[in-house]
Amino acid sequence: MKKLFVVLSSFILVSIVTGCVSLNSVSLTQMPEKRDHLVTANASDYLFLGFTTQNDFVDEAIENLKAQCRDGKLTGILTKHQTTSYVLVFKREVIASGYCNAVES
Repeated sequence: MKKLFVVLSSFILVSIVTGCVSLNSVSLTQMPEKRDHLVTANASDYLFLGFTTQNDFVDEAIENLKAQCRDGKLTGILTKHQTTSYVLVFKREVIASGYCNAVES
């Protein structure tokens, strides 16, 4: 009986701490010939049972990306939206990267 309890407890523990990741969408703008400086930003939020009322974390990723390229032009932007599923909790994450090129006069 004790062995069965240990096996079941181990199975439940492993099920809780592991997750499954799914890639929901990918978007890519045209890649520039000139690629000066690669910048990357990400933002995420957690959901209980998959219920959400907001998507504000996406704006956070965009602002973080813009903040890294104040005096340049962002081009070649790649965005990824992925979800990591745990037992009762979901982590939604947006990852954005692009090239910060100097503005030509």
